[in-house]
Amino acid sequence: MKKRPLNRSITIGCVAFIITLCVLLSVANLSIYRKYVYDDYRGYISDILHYTLSHIDGDDLEQCIQTGEESPQYKQTLLFMDDLMDQFDDIHFLYAILPLNTEETGNTMSVLSAERYYDRYVDTEGNLYLGWISEDEFDAATAAQMMQIMQGNEIVFFEEKTEWGTDYTGAMPIKNSAGKGIAVLAVDIDISFINHMIAEYAAVNIGIISASGAFFIGMFLIWSRRNITQPIKKLEECAAGFANRSSGQRDIEALSFHAPEMPINNEIKSLSDAVVKMAQDMRDYVTDIISAEERARMMQELANRDTLTGIGNKTAYDHEMKRMQSKLKHGDTKIGIAIADLNFLKRINDTYGHDKGNASICRLSAMICGAFKQSRVFRIGGDEFAILLRGDDYDNCTQRMTELEEEIKKMNADETLEPWEKVSAAIGAAFYDETIDDDLDSLFRRADHVMYDKKKAMKAERRE
Repeated sequence: MKKRPLNRSITIGCVAFIITLCVLLSVANLSIYRKYVYDDYRGYISDILHYTLSHIDGDDLEQCIQTGEESPQYKQTLLFMDDLMDQFDDIHFLYAILPLNTEETGNTMSVLSAERYYDRYVDTEGNLYLGWISEDEFDAATAAQMMQIMQGNEIVFFEEKTEWGTDYTGAMPIKNSAGKGIAVLAVDIDISFINHMIAEYAAVNIGIISASGAFFIGMFLIWSRRNITQPIKKLEECAAGFANRSSGQRDIEALSFHAPEMPINNEIKSLSDAVVKMAQDMRDYVTDIISAEERARMMQELANRDTLTGIGNKTAYDHEMKRMQSKLKHGDTKIGIAIADLNFLKRINDTYGHDKGNASICRLSAMICGAFKQSRVFRIGGDEFAILLRGDDYDNCTQRMTELEEEIKKMNADETLEPWEKVSAAIGAAFYDETIDDDLDSLFRRADHVMYDKKKAMKAERRE
């Protein structure tokens, strides 16, 4: 029988074991990550659907479907859905349909169809209206599924490929006051980038695990040669030499067996310790991978949060400005920036200490956040704040600033407050104008200029 070297058997077994373990770890880790991403999107879609459904009057909508006429409530709901579309870039479609039958064509009727501002009021070709019957937008299987959703009570999620990419759809029934399903509310979210993100994650994950596997293979083989195969080989050579010398030998001295120098008493224990250590290292590595995502998420959150006020910091502001610049390139020009600057911070620090100066910064931060509830607020400097205006804050910016200034004046007139509690600030705002602004940096400078003009006026008024 052909001799099978122990070293080769150990090498083959070790390599096969590590590769299998690496494959299992890669598959398990990737599955966990993919589930995490999709669970996050299911929650996101559910929030959008429930939020939209809370603004829909089922009885009124049922009447509109039956008469084919748009009620005031219907028009208000449509405006709300349009505004929701404008706020979230990744929403492809937000709509309500009535499944009619399971034929290949003419199987659904449009009930509500949200549009972005440009599509609703500029390029209106292709807009859907109440009572419009689709031709081939939904196949028979999808129409049947929509009928089941309308008769059910749960949100149903499914993925579909469209000419614009890959959408993840959530759909739920719209019911009247009697609990009868009258239509299906659905939202299509663009998740094309998720597949790329998962692929990149898989590549990095496989690379790390493969490199770790290769490292462990090398270390284990070195250890096995030193502690198993080399000692056994030495022992085999000694035993074979003894057998050759002893064959037909009559000299008693020549029959002596010279054992090789090796840690014989530690071989089994060393092998056991190595396996235990390798298994422990693998468990630790899996634990590190699972916890790495959570640590990365926490680190990302901390990296974008101002440690003093808890609002977004300069890093978060720069990231948001890049995102807004991308929206601007796609024609979304409804962008406004307000800049607020705390007055007399140096005087407060020098007179009362930096802890009181920090208290003034936190107080102004809270007041700004309270005044601009629908907007994102960032601390972009020691005493400077930026507000990216959204929703009602954008439409009523002047009123919000006036309310904030009045609150500051009222606070400064309160004699019960300490000097550092009577914060003073100048605030200015600007709105994107394509005839003036080349980019968002230009818009920022205009807002900053308005703020500094107010600051100068406040200083002049104070001297008077």
